[in-house]
Amino acid sequence: MRILFLSILSFLITFSAKAQFPLSKAKGNLIIYGTPTIKQDCNLGDIVEAVFYVKNISTDTVLIGQISPDCQCTHYLYPEKGIKPNSVDSITLFYMSGNTPPGPYFKKTIVDFDDTNLELNIEGNLTLVRNVIRKGQKPFIYEKKQIRVTNWPKK
Repeated sequence: MRILFLSILSFLITFSAKAQFPLSKAKGNLIIYGTPTIKQDCNLGDIVEAVFYVKNISTDTVLIGQISPDCQCTHYLYPEKGIKPNSVDSITLFYMSGNTPPGPYFKKTIVDFDDTNLELNIEGNLTLVRNVIRKGQKPFIYEKKQIRVTNWPKK
């Protein structure tokens, strides 16, 4: 009877811990909310601001050692003082599409922390929009945009 009770108790504890973050991916002491890949199409010259929300599940502050994008067209912003225990913070990647050839793009960034790492990705299709200037008409000049997308799970 005692063995049955202990096995049921361990089963419930195991599955209740996994049920807290059904849309998350855990690696080390950080949980990524939603997906580690953000898909966003854009036009040449746009800036894609991809915000990845992460949660620290440890009892200590997690310090990010370094962030390594695979391309100089990707910039980043992260909490430099670390992510406090049991709190949610964000890592933001900026894809600058100005000097990139049109077509599909895939930008990978590695986040190093606590002797492990995370991989964050931005992907999509880059389209060239040409300015249109015709005699007797108002010219169409494409104005570049900053597009903000997050990986926060939709309800």
